[in-house]
Amino acid sequence: MHRNRILLNIGLTTILIVLIIFSITTKNTSPRFFISGLVKQQEIDSKKAYTQTQINTYDSEPTWFPTSELGTYTQPTISGRAGFLVDINTGTILYSKEAAKKLPIASLTKIMTAVIALEHKSLDERVYITYEAAEVGENTMNLDYGEIYTLEELMYGLILNSANDAAYAIAINVAGNTNRFVEWMNFKATELGLTDTVFTDPSGLDDGNVSTVADLVKLTRYAMKNPEFRKIVSTVNYTIEGNTDHKYNQLENQTNLLTTYPGVAGVKTGLTEAAGLCLVTYANNNGNEVIGAVLRSVDRKWDMVLMLDHGFETLGVEVEHDLL
Repeated sequence: MHRNRILLNIGLTTILIVLIIFSITTKNTSPRFFISGLVKQQEIDSKKAYTQTQINTYDSEPTWFPTSELGTYTQPTISGRAGFLVDINTGTILYSKEAAKKLPIASLTKIMTAVIALEHKSLDERVYITYEAAEVGENTMNLDYGEIYTLEELMYGLILNSANDAAYAIAINVAGNTNRFVEWMNFKATELGLTDTVFTDPSGLDDGNVSTVADLVKLTRYAMKNPEFRKIVSTVNYTIEGNTDHKYNQLENQTNLLTTYPGVAGVKTGLTEAAGLCLVTYANNNGNEVIGAVLRSVDRKWDMVLMLDHGFETLGVEVEHDLL
């Protein structure tokens, strides 16, 4: 009996090996075919999860794009490789330099990270800090493994401190892992018509995160439709009280011009060696709402002031400050 069982197992193993060899040598069932099918199925599953978990979205207006130009023939010279300023209500271009040039965007990536988080989770969601998130370096809010924060607290760290550890903690909580979260970022970019934008990580540390100043203005215009996003990016200081779940933390907004240029209410800075100094700014004066973006700048603050001054002057709005 024992001998027969052994022979049966050998026979079954032989049949299995033959079937595997046959599948590998068959044109339509090659390993590449199986791998491709698996990847495709994972993408379908990711897109399904992306759609099913959305709780708070806005009209993406994928066809919206500024078309008319006003005053760009007299525009000032900026140090940035690319710059763009738009009246977001009329679509009028107020400043344009290399608007379609694809460049690394550093922490401006976090604008999309915030959008995905706000559209898929509530701010009172409790977020457990994993090893992966706690080990992320550069700009951080010093998250420790095992701590628990609300998504709201991490969102303030993400924007005000430009915290990379917060970006990873958010990504893991929202989508289950960072790879899937990045897929969702790119799904959203497609929905918004950001044809020159690619995301490769949720923080912006990876220089594979690229976009154009034109796409960044469009993304930020969409993000500003969310009242929670508006509130967070316009906050100057935010305190996270210490408790049994996590330590005390005092956050201060690093966005240039937030407290010094009239009407500025956010949005985000960025910096890596490859990207240079980057800045996206929203400002509202006398009901004239503008969004500007500058990439690979030597002096992003100066560049944005020049762009804003020129833009508001073109719109007939007088803005007083002592920044120049």
